[in-house]
Amino acid sequence: MRNAENKKNTFILFIINIAIIGIVLLGFYFMRGNSQIVTVKTIALNVREQPTVKSKIISQVHQEDKVTIKNEKNGWYKIQLPDKSTGWVADWLIFEGKSGPFTSLPGIIKSSNTDLKKSRAEKSKTIATLKRKQAVNVTLELNGWVRIHTEDNETGWIKSSELAIRKSHYPSPKENEPLYVALDGVILRKTSNLNGESLGELDYNAKLSYVGEDKDWYHVQTKKGTLGYLQKWEVTDYQLAAKDKRPNPPMAEYAVMLDAGHGGNDPGAESNDGKVFEKNVTLATALTVRDYLEDQGFSVFMTRDKDEFVPLHQIAIKSNESRADVFISMHYDSTQQANESSGTTTFYRNTQDKKLANLINNELASQLPLNNRGFGNQDYQVLRENKKPAILIELGYMNNDTDAQYAQSKKYHTFVAKAIYSGLIEFFKPFKEETIN
Repeated sequence: MRNAENKKNTFILFIINIAIIGIVLLGFYFMRGNSQIVTVKTIALNVREQPTVKSKIISQVHQEDKVTIKNEKNGWYKIQLPDKSTGWVADWLIFEGKSGPFTSLPGIIKSSNTDLKKSRAEKSKTIATLKRKQAVNVTLELNGWVRIHTEDNETGWIKSSELAIRKSHYPSPKENEPLYVALDGVILRKTSNLNGESLGELDYNAKLSYVGEDKDWYHVQTKKGTLGYLQKWEVTDYQLAAKDKRPNPPMAEYAVMLDAGHGGNDPGAESNDGKVFEKNVTLATALTVRDYLEDQGFSVFMTRDKDEFVPLHQIAIKSNESRADVFISMHYDSTQQANESSGTTTFYRNTQDKKLANLINNELASQLPLNNRGFGNQDYQVLRENKKPAILIELGYMNNDTDAQYAQSKKYHTFVAKAIYSGLIEFFKPFKEETIN
């Protein structure tokens, strides 16, 4: 009898525990699905109209901003902004992002004796020593470093960890004092909200006159007399560097899939002396390209990062299943006769690939020491089965003695990386509306 009663009590406790766990899980579900409030950790993050990098930028959110996640789609969060409008942000950047777009934010230095560096490197020249709580203007975050401008008119880099954003410290200019547009593609609006009518775009560094402000917006006037509103993070109160002196924006929202041709039991082509194999130099090249692109803020995926064989059909699958925006396969060519041919060639398969092929081939032609043989259409499997804009580049000839020397050179691999980067920057450039400076 006592055993039966104990079993009954145990069963009742079991049911109660299951019910409690169910209620907790249901609470988490609704919290995440309907009204999850999160804190932004990256210094600046673009908010777009749709969940794609091709969509128009409508605003930014910044470090320590609290936003409400309303939905999730294809690696993007739909968030609600303070004015109740909504937009999309990249989910891989909101919590752990170390790079972001151009911006203009007030900040303060966290620690005494913080070194302001000329470039993003510990060994870079120190151009100033900053004090704790010193006010600065933040213009760019790139791979854990922040580009800042001081009140002494010095521009340099510090570690992101050495800075705190203080959005309550935006400058309050006097009437008719100048302001300058801090980034490309800024939209002047008729009213002080994101749904306000667009009056057109303003160029980087365009000079404006301060008229007034409305919460997080400045009321400004252009040189041509057009009155409108800009968000405060879109302008600065000091003259910016010339366009050719500022860095390209980091491409943190953009992802690239790199494919190092051949690998494992497939050595590919070989040098005339039989000592250098294509699979090794394509991997060395791809790793250099990866490191360079990541240093510029790109997300990079690879079909292989070691000496292994990846079947051709798996290469396209890897690309299609990733969030990569473009696919680039790297090879070195060969001919029947030694030293018969030399140079680089770019191939594409589908219409959507042609622009990417043209832009990157132009950069290979201008930046590499080898002759460029142009770009053309080829029915390669890794291109044919790829749903992303995809190209295959031949970076020289393994059985040309000169080309093979370049293929083994770290310096040449860096030339390739810089050329690919320049082509990608051009490929991802947004469409510009008519400017109204």
